[in-house]
Amino acid sequence: MRSRIRKTCVVAVVALAIGAVTRAQQPAPAPPPQSLPPTADPKEIVRRALDVDQNGFRRARDYTFERREELKVMGKNGSVKKHEINTYDVTILYDQPYSRRIQKNDQPLSEKDQREEQEKFDKVFAERRDESPEESARRLARHEKQREEDRAFIRDVINAYDFRIVGEEQVDGHAAWVVEATPRPDFHPTQPHADILSKMQGKIWVSKQDYGCIKLEVRTLDTISWGFFLLRIHKGTEIQIEQTRVNDEIWLPRRMSLSASARIGLFTNDDYHWEETFSGYRKFTSDSRILPGAAAIKP
Repeated sequence: MRSRIRKTCVVAVVALAIGAVTRAQQPAPAPPPQSLPPTADPKEIVRRALDVDQNGFRRARDYTFERREELKVMGKNGSVKKHEINTYDVTILYDQPYSRRIQKNDQPLSEKDQREEQEKFDKVFAERRDESPEESARRLARHEKQREEDRAFIRDVINAYDFRIVGEEQVDGHAAWVVEATPRPDFHPTQPHADILSKMQGKIWVSKQDYGCIKLEVRTLDTISWGFFLLRIHKGTEIQIEQTRVNDEIWLPRRMSLSASARIGLFTNDDYHWEETFSGYRKFTSDSRILPGAAAIKP
C-alpha cells in the first residue's frame, strides 16, 4: 500500500510541476531564467517551471540525503490501525540511487535489521559491480525509455490545464507567483496515467527569480483508481509538496504528504496519512559514482 500511495503522490508531483529528485539526467538545458524575456503568461510560467524542474534532475544526482517516511492508517472510529516510520539514507550506487534503511520508528535498527540491510546492499552492489557492458547498455536503455515517457507526460500536463495567476506571495523568503491549475474539459490524454490529470486541480507557487517550484497543493476531484480493484483513492484527497533551494543551485524536495480515504482491493475503506521529509542534503566531493564521500550542504 505504501508504495502505491507514493506512486500516486509522485504522479501528482510530475503532473503539476515537481519532479522526483532521484530521476536520471534529462534533456539538454533550456536557456537560464536570466536570459528569458519577462512574461505574465501563467501557462508560460508553468512551462518554464517544468523546464527548471527537469533540468534540475541532472544536478540532483550530485546529492545524497536522508528520507524519512511515515505512514499512519486510521479506522473509521478514529483508531490507529497501523503506524510505521522508516528513515533511509539515499546514496548513489553505480549511477543509480540506492535507499538504505537506517532507522525504524526514529530509533536505530536492531542487529537483525542491520544485517538484513547489509545483505540487501551487498546483493545490489555485487549485481551492479559485475554487470557486463551488454547488461549495462540494456539498463541504460530502460532508463532512457522512462525519460522519454516522462517528457511526453510533461507535454500532456501543459495541455491538460487552464492556468491562471491568482496572486503573489513570499514563501520562505522567495517572491512567488501563485498559479491555479484547473482541468480543461477538452483535454485528451496521450500518455499512460495522464487520464488522472482531469481528476486533479491545484495551485503552484513558482519563484519569480528562477522559476523554481517552491510549493504545490493538489486536491482530487474524483476517485483515482489503480487497477480494477487494486487501489482506489477517493475524491477529496489532498497532496502537498514543499521544495527548498539547496546550495544556491537547485530546488530539492523538503516535504511531501498525502491525506486520503482509500480502499485496497475489496477491503474496508480507511484513512491514510503519508508523509516524507527530506534532509541532510550532501554534495559529492568525488568523481566516483560508487558511494563517494559527501559534504553537508545547508539549504
